[in-house]
Parts: sequence; C-alpha cells; structure tokens
Amino acid sequence: MNERIKEIRKINNLTQQEFADRLKIKRNTVATYEAGKSSPSDAAIALICREFNVNETWLRTGQGEMFHPASSSSINAVVQEYGLSEPSRIFLEKFLHLAPEHRTVLLNFIKDVASALPNAEKTGSTRQEIDIDAEIANYRGYLESKIDM
Repeated sequence: MNERIKEIRKINNLTQQEFADRLKIKRNTVATYEAGKSSPSDAAIALICREFNVNETWLRTGQGEMFHPASSSSINAVVQEYGLSEPSRIFLEKFLHLAPEHRTVLLNFIKDVASALPNAEKTGSTRQEIDIDAEIANYRGYLESKIDM
C-alpha cells in the first residue's frame, strides 16, 4: 500500500506536506506510510479515498482501477436540469475528472483570458466607432451636398 499512497501523491503533483495538509495529518505520517514503516488506519484510508476519489480496493490491494469514475448519473442530472448541450456535458465530465490542481490551472487560465477580453473589446469598439464616425461624416457630406442643390 505504501507505493500506492506515494503514487496517489505523485499523480496529484503534491509534496508530502501538501498531501498531508489535504488530509489534515502530519507530513511525517505521510512519510512513514510511503516508507512502509506504518500502515494507515481504516479511517485514514477512507479519508485518502474520499479526498482523492480513489478506489479503496485499489488502495488496499492494487486490484481494479485507481480512481472512481465520476458518477455519470450525477452529471446527467446536471445536464438535464440546466439543459446543457452534449459539448457542455463532455466539458463538465472532463473537468470533473481533472486533478484538483489541474482544475485550478484551467480556471486561472480562463480568468486570464476573461480579464484580457475587455481590453480587446475596447480596442475593437474603438475601431468600430472610428468607422461609424467616418460613415456619419460621409453621410453628412452627402446630405449637405443635396441641400446645396
């Protein structure tokens, strides 16, 4: 089990301290688990499984899949409740399968893009206003030429 605990930590790109913090245990405890010097209690195993969506059978024995799949019925319920499209369902499912830190990276990227959009829109709208102003000036000139006739 010690190697599997280490594998969970490595897959989630966590230091022993970060892993311990997520579980609210001491770093030294994680180190003793990974070194095989002590075994986690049933409560600690349940906590690891819950926090990292790990299949308890896999953690204890190495049998089966490492992670529990996201509940498709839960995802389908959200899709139905909010009338989401198939691409939205796929996005939601893929997002939920990401490790928590990868979700954070993705969300930060989206925030960066969103914060850049108002600047791009301002730049775009300025160009449109200039074009509109030119069109108005041209039309005004046209109307004034008709008045002079």
